[in-house]
Amino acid sequence: MVAKRLLQWITWPTLVLGFGAGAIVLVEAGAGLPALLALLAGAILFSFLTERWIPYQPDWNRPRRDIGRDWAHALVNLSLNRASVWLLPAFAWLAVTPGIWPDHWAFWAQVVMAVLILDLGIAAAHHASHRFYGLWRFHAVHHSIQRLYGFNGLMKHPLHQGVEMLSGVLPLLLLGIPLEVALTLPFLVSLALLGQHSNADIRTGGLKYLFANAEIHRFHHSNGANGDVNYGLLTTLYDHVMGTFHYAPGTAPRSSQEIGVRGRPDYPATYREQLLEPFRRDHQGS
Repeated sequence: MVAKRLLQWITWPTLVLGFGAGAIVLVEAGAGLPALLALLAGAILFSFLTERWIPYQPDWNRPRRDIGRDWAHALVNLSLNRASVWLLPAFAWLAVTPGIWPDHWAFWAQVVMAVLILDLGIAAAHHASHRFYGLWRFHAVHHSIQRLYGFNGLMKHPLHQGVEMLSGVLPLLLLGIPLEVALTLPFLVSLALLGQHSNADIRTGGLKYLFANAEIHRFHHSNGANGDVNYGLLTTLYDHVMGTFHYAPGTAPRSSQEIGVRGRPDYPATYREQLLEPFRRDHQGS
């Protein structure tokens, strides 16, 4: 029992803050892509194990013919994230004023600044996706999941992924973000998504009021009237500013019937059909 309680408290800080710090150290040290991918693989394994040691909803650990689909989403979206970083030098001319980025700061401080700017942009796009039907059609793919577990945090329509990343990355481009700082962002975003969708029964105390972890994000996936809350990806800053932060102990969704696309229990479940769905027919719910 003591070991379980300890694991509940250390899981999220280890997964997101611990592995995130590791990514920052590796990039600053000039480590190559293989080292960063190994770190991400370790984080995925850690997430997988904790979901089985301390499950929030044991039934959500059981595959529902969704493993192949979730891998397809993850690989495509991780590749797009990584490719967008390597395009940064080509768009260096977008910087508003040369030298505006505080590259004299410590590397970790530059990463924190980049994370805060990125998160505000992505959260704003996320919020808009729940307000405007054209965006919602693509974002609905992410909400069609029937269980919450770490790996399907990366389940997004690639076009909607592009909208969110453009919203978050464009301000950084205008400020002249260095390539080394940008290299950390895809990995930090991946860790945040693992932590948001984790099926581990975590406890984060006051951290949940600062970081957008699973304790907070489960409310966002509710298919009831109270699901339009908690839009932040990495932090809860945007939600506190916009009044969309919500936390009510013991009331987060715990069954597959409480999540999914509202009014669309028949939403397509395969990767190919999910890519086509936003273009093909009307659907309702948010």
